[in-house]
Amino acid sequence: MAEGNPRKILSIDDEPDILTVYRSALSLQGYNIETASEPEEGIRLLREQGDFDLLMLDVKMPGKSGFDVYSEIREFVDVPVLFVTAYPKSFTLESDQVTRMWQDHFADGTTDILYKPFELEQLYEKVDGLIGSASSSSDES
Repeated sequence: MAEGNPRKILSIDDEPDILTVYRSALSLQGYNIETASEPEEGIRLLREQGDFDLLMLDVKMPGKSGFDVYSEIREFVDVPVLFVTAYPKSFTLESDQVTRMWQDHFADGTTDILYKPFELEQLYEKVDGLIGSASSSSDES
């Protein structure tokens, strides 16, 4: 990674206001963030660019859930994922889909969950825990 290049994050969420908050908050921390308001748009960006350091995925979206997107993208890219949801029951181990994902991917430390509502500090901690600080060099700005 070139020194000083900010880490890239893609956030997929069907709520434009949420995407605006992510863009503002994470940009202030020095991350380069792109957003997609539809699952298919996000998948297209991942296919075309493929150089994201982190994918933030809303769980409940119309058309495709975050779990569906996660399963699909795992076919062509291996990127850490932060699921963001207002529905804690989405991650119950009573769900066969979540149990399989936990066994296959979640337990390896490259996937995490953030529950809405949250404090920005929680978001920063989760992102930093998955991919580190925004830049590979020391802060000079």
